[in-house]
Amino acid sequence: VCTIPSQPPQPTVVPKPVQSVIHAPLQPSCPGRGKMAKLINPEEMTSRDYYFDSYAHFGIHEEMLKDEVRTLTYRNSMYHNKHVFKDKIVLDVGSGTGILSMFAAKAGAKKVYGIECSSISDYSEKIIKANHLDNIITIFKGKVEEVELPVDQVDIIISEWMGYCLFYESMLNTVIFARDKWLKPGGLMFPDRAALYVVAIEDRQYKDFKIH
Repeated sequence: VCTIPSQPPQPTVVPKPVQSVIHAPLQPSCPGRGKMAKLINPEEMTSRDYYFDSYAHFGIHEEMLKDEVRTLTYRNSMYHNKHVFKDKIVLDVGSGTGILSMFAAKAGAKKVYGIECSSISDYSEKIIKANHLDNIITIFKGKVEEVELPVDQVDIIISEWMGYCLFYESMLNTVIFARDKWLKPGGLMFPDRAALYVVAIEDRQYKDFKIH
């Protein structure tokens, strides 16, 4: 997670209310998250629909939210650096339930744009409204490569792009696309670096075991 020296928190500036969810005109599939013919309201989805859009089901997001190390690390990186987020425009790539967007809003961001191509974005709208942050956060439902934001540049990009073993099913290419398209010169990314550790092992007992 990006490490920045902390400074005293500043008062939050709350902009005028705006529409909290905007649907992109195209109906793409989510990279690394299955493929659907079209995006469907989660309340109308069948088990077959969830198979092709697994991130639309709350269960997978529940598992991520219950990961306290993950969730609290993201929260603390923003809450401990409120001077960085104050009055800034933030982009949340792969916003999911909107948890990172809400952290950014509470850290003092002037405006937060979330992009989520899964149908979980319909739930995130309700979650954001329930937390009274729909005047700051706007969710775009669609593919990052095809969504048009109402601004040319953002100050900060936040995302949980990491996959299993860092790269499997990761959203790194999507985050890089968003960075190159919207992040202003000198802008920040949370997180902005990662480390992958590899160790060689051998399980001789497993290799020697035969079932015939």
